[in-house]
Formats: sequence, structure tokens, C-alpha cells
Amino acid sequence: MYRLRAVCIVQYGKFREFAGLAKRISDVCEAKGWAKPRLLVPTAGANNEAVLEFEYPDLATLQAENREQMTDPEFMGPYRESAAYIYPQSARTEIYEDAFDIA
Repeated sequence: MYRLRAVCIVQYGKFREFAGLAKRISDVCEAKGWAKPRLLVPTAGANNEAVLEFEYPDLATLQAENREQMTDPEFMGPYRESAAYIYPQSARTEIYEDAFDIA
């Protein structure tokens, strides 16, 4: 299992707009049969941090869907629009995988 997390800090007073764009991204993913992200916020930690988390069964699927998303105008529309609501340089991408037993 792989989890891709798109993490950013949303500008104060703009979270509703950002969440609306995250919903549009989620709807596009669902309609195209891609992994549907969920919007996470910290219970404690950085103020106005937002995380879009996608789950994938394997790295090949993550890479294939990411390539499709980045070339899809329906996905990239709200993805690009979201830049207007985040602090510059706060965005990062994290990829996690399930831990495995070490010999």
C-alpha cells in the first residue's frame, strides 16, 4: 500500500475556497476511476495545514494515475486554481509505503 500526501498551508480566511477545490478534485478522480483523495487537517500542529491523501495498491498504480492526472485538464483546472489559496513555497508531496519486516 502506498499513500501520496499533497501537503500545503492554506491562507487564513481562504480555507472554504480551498476545500471546494479539493472537492472538485475528488469528484474528478471518482468520475475517472482514480484513487479518490480525502482532505485531512491536523488535530494539532501547523495552523491551516491541509493534506490531500490518496491511497494506491502499488507504486506502479500511483505513478500511472499521477501521470494521467497531470495531463488531464479536468483534474489540472482545480489543482492549479488551488495555488491562489495557499502560501507560496508551503506545498510538498510525501509518499509513504507500508513497513515491512527486516531480516
